[in-house]
Amino acid sequence: MRISIRHEFSFAPSEGLAHAVQHLLLTPVETASQSVVEWSIKMDGIEAAASFTDAFGNTAHLVSQHRPENDLFISVSGVVETTDTNGVLGRVAGEPNVSLFKRFTPQTKPNGNLVNRLKAHAKAGMSRVELLHWLMNRLHEARETAPEEDDDAPEIVAEDHAHVFVAAARGMDIPARFVTGYVLTEHDEAARLHAWAEAWDDGLGWIGFDPSVNLCPTASYVRIACGLDAETTAPVRLAPELERQAEDTIRVSQVMMNQQQQQQSGAQEQ
Repeated sequence: MRISIRHEFSFAPSEGLAHAVQHLLLTPVETASQSVVEWSIKMDGIEAAASFTDAFGNTAHLVSQHRPENDLFISVSGVVETTDTNGVLGRVAGEPNVSLFKRFTPQTKPNGNLVNRLKAHAKAGMSRVELLHWLMNRLHEARETAPEEDDDAPEIVAEDHAHVFVAAARGMDIPARFVTGYVLTEHDEAARLHAWAEAWDDGLGWIGFDPSVNLCPTASYVRIACGLDAETTAPVRLAPELERQAEDTIRVSQVMMNQQQQQQSGAQEQ
């Protein structure tokens, strides 16, 4: 499946700001489940930005701007080809040792009762993969039986569930990490930056789990960045912190075959 993505957002610099630096995690990496067809980031200063692979294997950009006077506008667009691997990512080239993802953070403190239940299931003979699927299902069930949530902030729900999943897995000494990306939906819903989790299995490698929908990532998912928690995978970090001007504008759509053929035909005619 080919998925087209456009993400736009802006920030307002404070009056008299002499220098601004933006750390961007907005570029997808090649994995077993996705390949990048085209991708671009447009903003002032991006041409001179430092591009590097961060400690978690993400493609990062560091953009500096001297005395910014106007709003800082960022536009990300591209096409990614995805494959359904039943959530199995395997081993990704250039990534750090998996033990790095056993580290707890303030956002991933484990729930003792949940970890104890996992330990009991492990003693009863559940495999690691079975434990992780049980955990995903348990978190989704807890969400379904919870009081009605705020429909205006589904990304917060997904983020929280990913944190709980990661924390519980680490509580079992299983490497786990927080993931951000985009999801193509079947309904005309406003697109949002999504969050899910990945956990390590010695046989299969990294496997994705999305407790918010009780599903392993499919071909509808485009993976952007991973880290210890939401803070380490933030799409944009600014120094100094700046006020966000408006809600992000995100469009995620499937590129149909006839669109691809028209684009290729147009390129040949030129």
